[in-house]
Amino acid sequence: MREHLTMMIKPASAACNLACDYCFYLDTARNRSVHHHPVMSDEVAGKIIDKSMALARNIQFVFQGGEPSLAGLSFFERFVSRVNERQGEGQRITWAFQTNGVGLDRSWADFFKAHGFLVGISFDGTRRLHDLHRVDRQGLGSGRSVLNTIDLFTKEGVDFNILSVVTNDLVDNVQMLYSFLNEHGLHYQQYIPCIDPMQGGKRFLSAEGYERFLKAMFDLWFDSFMNQTPVSNRFFDNLVGMIAGYPPESCDMAGICSVQYVFEANGDVYPCDFYCTDEHRLGTILFDEFSTLDERRRGMRFIKESSNTIDGCETCPWKHLCRGGCKRYRNDDGYRFCSTMMGFFPYVIERLHYVAKQITPP
Repeated sequence: MREHLTMMIKPASAACNLACDYCFYLDTARNRSVHHHPVMSDEVAGKIIDKSMALARNIQFVFQGGEPSLAGLSFFERFVSRVNERQGEGQRITWAFQTNGVGLDRSWADFFKAHGFLVGISFDGTRRLHDLHRVDRQGLGSGRSVLNTIDLFTKEGVDFNILSVVTNDLVDNVQMLYSFLNEHGLHYQQYIPCIDPMQGGKRFLSAEGYERFLKAMFDLWFDSFMNQTPVSNRFFDNLVGMIAGYPPESCDMAGICSVQYVFEANGDVYPCDFYCTDEHRLGTILFDEFSTLDERRRGMRFIKESSNTIDGCETCPWKHLCRGGCKRYRNDDGYRFCSTMMGFFPYVIERLHYVAKQITPP
């Protein structure tokens, strides 16, 4: 029996009630022969539950999309109920849910709180910045609705954090972004650099812009730490942990892909959220066992070929922290944000070591 297993599930496929212009999953889905599937059936959900719970002691079910809430609250109520019925003695279950935060009411808040979900809400910093990219089908901004959800979840005691997509628009507004989130008590933050489209197209973030963003954000984060009002920034937290001798918990900072299972609504299984394409399909949970899925992952050399082999990285002084970034940010020219990290790490390294010393037991 395995010790840990993470199941990333897309119950509404690529369906979404927004039309964000930088959406990586919509771009990924458009590169499949079948772009979108109907809402996940109870049969598919049951196979995911039964097979995973027979395989591991500690299981995390992570729901993403598209927008997973479009599967309907009753889908998740049935899913949780089936898991609870099959949970064995000593088996630990955790729940996570990534949402755009649009239109979630008290019934969702009550459900998340009752079952201990950690909810990630996508919000790009302030309503004005958010509405530049995160709009609905009519082109109207979604910021007001998301802020209403944030207020509701705060009031109802739902455990949630904020995920912001870094674009060039955020680069010039870091102080505004950081101040707004912290003034609203949103102290658990994650920032992901916007991903380039698979087939090329508009770039929403430059390497130089991302460097400026990281430097400005680190200054604010470090000042908060020194003022004894610490803020959790997933990227910086991982860097501090790595300096203290711990492995990164974020897979994109490991330098090589990990074993993952991503389930589309029809039961198709993929090795990574960024690679839900026809060529990377491992099989289907309806008919395949995990051993078969693992064998196919090895056959396509997905993890092996994700290892960092970029020329120049071996002699780079920052390899132990950068590790060549996520596979999805690499191309024939190397790591998309190499110059970013070459400028960022010298700027922050002494302060990273200082924080690591403060939190590491003697």
